[in-house]
Parts: sequence; C-alpha cells; structure tokens
Amino acid sequence: MNPYLKMQVDTSTPVERVVLLYDKAIVLLKEAIEALKVGDIPRKVNSIAKAERIIQVLNSSLDMEAGGEVAKVLREFYDTVLAGLFVANKDNDKQVLENIIMMLEAVREAWEEVNSKF
Repeated sequence: MNPYLKMQVDTSTPVERVVLLYDKAIVLLKEAIEALKVGDIPRKVNSIAKAERIIQVLNSSLDMEAGGEVAKVLREFYDTVLAGLFVANKDNDKQVLENIIMMLEAVREAWEEVNSKF
C-alpha cells in the first residue's frame, strides 16, 4: 500500500474513511469508462469489479438496527448501485457508469457534509 494512503487511512475518522471509499469507487468507475472508450474490456471488467467490492463493503458495514432509516436508505442505494454496475458491465454501457458516478458523487458530498460537522 502507498505509505501516504496508509497514513491517511490510519489517521482518518470512520466518516473520512467512507469518503475515501467513495473517492476510490468513483476513480475506478472513471477508469472503467476510459477503458470502454479504448476497447480495453479486461481493464473495464477489473475496474468495475473493484468498485463493486467497495460498494459491497460499504453495504455490509451498515448497522441496520442502530442506523434506522438512514441505513435502510443507504442499503437501497447500494443495492441500486450494484445492480447498475452489473448492467453496465454486462452491456458495456458508459451512460450507466456515468449515472452511477453522479449518484456516488452526490452521496459522497452528503458524507463530506456530515464529516464537516464533527
């Protein structure tokens, strides 16, 4: 692991880690779009698979009891993102990837807002 990234993760709050995961997922999906543009299907598949793993980690880390309605909404959001990633990967659909990126960026901003209140 990159030493700078390791230090950033080690010294970050849980909310900051969530933001970092969103950032990485967004970067990976942008990489998948670039791979599609040049016809590099293995790179596209790999980038989407890594983004899926990040979303699965975020989804599985939800505390449905303590998180209440927010956790329920996030679970639905992550399930929607995962379904969209499946379609985008299967159909090589750049537009679906772009839509997912916009959705992730919007929710990332909300997490950033939560982080700024601490």
